[in-house]
Amino acid sequence: MTLLREDTVEGFAEPPLEQFATGFQRTSVHRADNGYLLVRRAGAQRPTPLAPPAPEASTALRALRATEARLVLPVAVGDALHYRVPGTGLAAKLSVPGDCAISSAHAAAAVHGTGAVLRRLHDTIPVSVASAGPPGPARLAAWMRSDRPLGPRAAGVLHTTALRRLGSERWNRVLGWCEELAADDARDVFLHGAPSLGAIVVGPRPPHGWLMTGEDLARGPADHDLGWLLGEFVEWQMTLRRPLPAWIPPMNPEVYEAVRAALLRGYGPPDDPVAAGRAAVLRVFTHAHDFAAYMGWHDELLEYTTKIAELIDDEGCCALPPP
Repeated sequence: MTLLREDTVEGFAEPPLEQFATGFQRTSVHRADNGYLLVRRAGAQRPTPLAPPAPEASTALRALRATEARLVLPVAVGDALHYRVPGTGLAAKLSVPGDCAISSAHAAAAVHGTGAVLRRLHDTIPVSVASAGPPGPARLAAWMRSDRPLGPRAAGVLHTTALRRLGSERWNRVLGWCEELAADDARDVFLHGAPSLGAIVVGPRPPHGWLMTGEDLARGPADHDLGWLLGEFVEWQMTLRRPLPAWIPPMNPEVYEAVRAALLRGYGPPDDPVAAGRAAVLRVFTHAHDFAAYMGWHDELLEYTTKIAELIDDEGCCALPPP
């Protein structure tokens, strides 16, 4: 499932190099002095506005000395958040069928650095600067709890379909996981909140990786960030298995394996595999919700509900490295 392109972006004299839009978020990429600006705005159906990180969190993140990958924090400009980045190569492009100009070796280095810097975030930034649990599971739980299938576009259709296909026992298990994340726990650590391949900019030279952060900062189990990112690799693997039209170049499973292995080497073994596995399940389920709610229905969502059921049954263990 891919993003829609939009036609215009206000506030820039030159047309953007790239632009993508959903009902949740609009993104455009522009040339800037010594690099590029990635500009994010709220989509028309987004339930909450975009906001930069709180000053205390920004200060702590800027003080972090990470050599493996560099953190990029946003600057608020009007209704937008601006990220200054060195290039336009988002690691997410690797998981989209078609030509991709990103070097797989550079992407692996960038994702390796991302794993290392996520571990460092958890170990060094005080949890006190994050005030709530991760926003993705909170958004998913609000939708799951609705008495009526509420939400824009195809959110209601997915609610009915997923509840029927998953069953109430699985549904309630997932809702319980979301509610646990919303409650403060003495073991919580500072989290990126929603790391993704779409937040990793791949550069042509060391340190190769720039990780955008700041919009979704949260507190929660230490390995939630790792599991959330591994959930995206579950979706990438689903893409690898789908038949493609003859005119689209086939995807290389070796790239998937190399990039996933690089993440795990950079982060290291999870301390709490249960938290990581559940986070992977929540990532896949949240993405299915967001696609239905902010883009519309696609028959691939039926494939997603089947996969989500499998993931719930083993609490996301299949998304994790073997013990």
